Amino acid sequence: MFEYYDCLGSRSYYHKAGSFEAHKSIRDVLNGNISSINQVDETAILSILMKNYAIGDRTLIQGIERTPWMSRLSDDGSCWVKSELPVHGHNRVDPSKAANTLHEKLKEEVLQFICDKHNVGILLSGGMDSRIVAGIVKLLQESGEYSGKVTALTWGIPESRDVVYAERIATEFNWDFRYFELNSEVLSLNIKLAALRGAEYSPVHLHAMELVSQTKGIDGILAGSYGDSIGRGEYSGRRTDRLPSILEKHLHHFSFLLKDVESIALSNIQCDLNESRARFPALSEMAYREIEMQMHYMRRQLNSCMEVIDDEIPLYQMFTAPKSFGYMWSLASECRTDDVYEHLLNKLPHILQSIPWARTGKKYNQKSALIEDNNLPLNNRYGLWLRTELRSQVIDSISSGALQSLGIFNNSSLKMWIRYWSKNSYAKADRLDEKMAWLASLAQFVDIYDIKQSQTDLPSRTFKDSMSQAKAYIHTRLYHEALKRKM
Repeated sequence: MFEYYDCLGSRSYYHKAGSFEAHKSIRDVLNGNISSINQVDETAILSILMKNYAIGDRTLIQGIERTPWMSRLSDDGSCWVKSELPVHGHNRVDPSKAANTLHEKLKEEVLQFICDKHNVGILLSGGMDSRIVAGIVKLLQESGEYSGKVTALTWGIPESRDVVYAERIATEFNWDFRYFELNSEVLSLNIKLAALRGAEYSPVHLHAMELVSQTKGIDGILAGSYGDSIGRGEYSGRRTDRLPSILEKHLHHFSFLLKDVESIALSNIQCDLNESRARFPALSEMAYREIEMQMHYMRRQLNSCMEVIDDEIPLYQMFTAPKSFGYMWSLASECRTDDVYEHLLNKLPHILQSIPWARTGKKYNQKSALIEDNNLPLNNRYGLWLRTELRSQVIDSISSGALQSLGIFNNSSLKMWIRYWSKNSYAKADRLDEKMAWLASLAQFVDIYDIKQSQTDLPSRTFKDSMSQAKAYIHTRLYHEALKRKM
């Protein structure tokens, strides 16, 4: 079960606190016995409201946890054994040398996973990470080191750059191409799917993963989602040397929880973060911040979503083997740049350089080489679908009484956001859209697993909650006005 425990992309299983019996899902832990003793974990709730993912090993049910990050069960089954992390270093090399070394290590990763597979799938988009993986697999086919078939798997709206560019790469490589359209129906199903799987992330991150998991005839799937963070040293647009503290800002923007609940939960989150740092003592602050992004953000949001595929078809996330990410971690931050990818592309089939980057619509790492096309940079319309076709479904779930029964929510805030939730026509899901979708999943999760409040003496709404709600309203109005000016 724990074959790739020392890889960044290895999945975390579920287990009961104090037990070492690991399961793939919360439902498996409960053995189908939905009991009235399932109590909500307010700390995990606040964590998702603040960061969009649970921090540490918590789930939304007290007493059920995720297995520790990059750990395996000891041979005698008595404890978790953590892997030794590669060191963050300060080696300085030019981009060409870094690309050469990374290329060799990525080839090793690919071969280790696909060597015994007859038909491997690649999650292929218009981005650079999956393109790098695709290029390496194609070279291995050309050299005869891999003789099996390849199927490119892509999701999005038909006119998006992701779909158009991915199909072009698949055609150039003579690969099978499977396309899964994203629409409001898929998003509606993902709201329920997220609930069934523990409501640990917003359903907008599930895309077409369940549809991909049902693909027949594929022995394993490669994903390149870690490329940004490892290959290019970037997390959500921030370079590794500029990563903020994970709690640099208070991010409970919408005042969904009562302030007294929030105060206790925030203290617990800080304790969880301190404990996670204590696992790896005496590191630099920059190293801790990158490790935290991997341990919490990548693991609890990206990996948790990818488990939907891995449940049915073995999935491996590239760039996550210790030799690969260890090499990139050994480099000084300023050496982990877009230039490494540019040199890496030079080693791969030339067509990959001529197809623009979906993020910019331009050739990679070139500011002026604009490619004229009518394709869209966004591969979905989640915000629009939520505010229109799925609006009633979302509001009905949030208003069902499930969330209110937990006794931890500022019910006045819930009502306010239901009233205020905009009906704007822009396609992208904003912060409030994402939270509303998650709250709909959370309400369904509470019903499915019969989740109860965790305390008998719950706090009541106070003046602090009224003030927090007012601030949240003003903050969000300003945020939405800023979004309008960008459009």
